[in-house]
Amino acid sequence: MHITRLNIERVRNLKAVALLGLQPFNVFYGENGSGKTSILEAIHLLATGRSFRTHIPKNYIQNNTQDAIVFAQSNSEKIGMKKHISGEQLIKVNGDSVATQGQLAKILPLQHLEPQSTDIIDYGAKPRRQMLDWLMFHVEPEFYSTWQFYARALKQRNSLLKSNRHLSLSDLEPWNKMLSDYGEILHSLRSIVVDRWKAFFIEDLKALLPNLDIEMEYLAGYHSDTGLLNDLTNYHYKDLERGYTEYGPHRADIRLKTPIGDADVILSRGQKKLLIMALKLSQIAMLHACNKETVVLLDDLTAELDLTAQQRLIERLSQLGSQVFITTLEYESVKNHLHDLSITYQLFNVESGQVRVIPQ
Repeated sequence: MHITRLNIERVRNLKAVALLGLQPFNVFYGENGSGKTSILEAIHLLATGRSFRTHIPKNYIQNNTQDAIVFAQSNSEKIGMKKHISGEQLIKVNGDSVATQGQLAKILPLQHLEPQSTDIIDYGAKPRRQMLDWLMFHVEPEFYSTWQFYARALKQRNSLLKSNRHLSLSDLEPWNKMLSDYGEILHSLRSIVVDRWKAFFIEDLKALLPNLDIEMEYLAGYHSDTGLLNDLTNYHYKDLERGYTEYGPHRADIRLKTPIGDADVILSRGQKKLLIMALKLSQIAMLHACNKETVVLLDDLTAELDLTAQQRLIERLSQLGSQVFITTLEYESVKNHLHDLSITYQLFNVESGQVRVIPQ
């Protein structure tokens, strides 16, 4: 879905913003605190149901109001969301109410690129697992329902472990069997997708970090050689002591290794940022190969990337058919990149929550 029209109401300092005629690349510039990033936040809210800044709705819903609205339109789709301060939400697709956020996420695949962040590499397995599952959701039809069944079984097993520290192995047998069955399917699906992803990753890594050799390794989260059921059985008493399930696909990870050690230890901050770009660009490329185009939110492009890296990133996103929303304090270099690459774009000035089109 390429967005041609975007309406935002009551998201932070954006009281009522209407953007028409959006282009493949859309550049928003203005001072800090003007509302640039809030535009990206609103698009993220529409696609995912959550903000990338906070999990608490009242923190992004405008003061003294009860809800926020985001609406987007393409040539073929109309999607909208009303988010209440309580956390409840109303979602519509082409005028019809829908039940789950997943239906919007399918229509609007979204990647958020933060050039200043190294969280995916430095902050443990969770962000890398979330990155993998974003890809799984969009390229593997069986993934979402399988994950839901697994998550329900995991929640029930953990609840039992917490409530009764004297459970026998037979008490947990039905949940162990269910968790194992769905866990093995998840592992199998992830293994296949990661193998496909690696080929795309190698290509984007060469473009951004041509002098680095980095291997992507998928870890199942349990001893896959002997099976999940075996771990659930063998570590029964340790799980009782902990009060939660230690092994399973919910502990999976993507490990990034250089010939001399793990990337989080060996690489510089600048190299880590480019590595994360390569990971996300390779995911966008994989979706592109499946005829699915990605909307990309690129926050503060010029803050941390040098001019060469900026141009490489913009060129690659254009090659992949992405629609890109960029924020920047210094728009001249972004304009120069877009002109040099002959990319169609629209420039917007953001000031005190008001957005103004800058004619070309």
